[in-house]
Amino acid sequence: MYYTGTKQECESYNAIVTQGEKYQSSTGSWSTILEHKNGVEFAIIRNEKYSSELELLTELPNDWFPEI
Repeated sequence: MYYTGTKQECESYNAIVTQGEKYQSSTGSWSTILEHKNGVEFAIIRNEKYSSELELLTELPNDWFPEI
């Protein structure tokens, strides 16, 4: 599952999970923020322990990924 929102919203969620789970050194953070190919939308993997007001998607649609 993924949360989607602005880059700032996803970064804030990442910071909350990173701090809550005490990620350090090589791990560094909870997840990598994914940028939609349109450059406007962003997503981050949901952590079941941390809820958010961001939009929740079961999976990211194919239009999130570049065509091969």
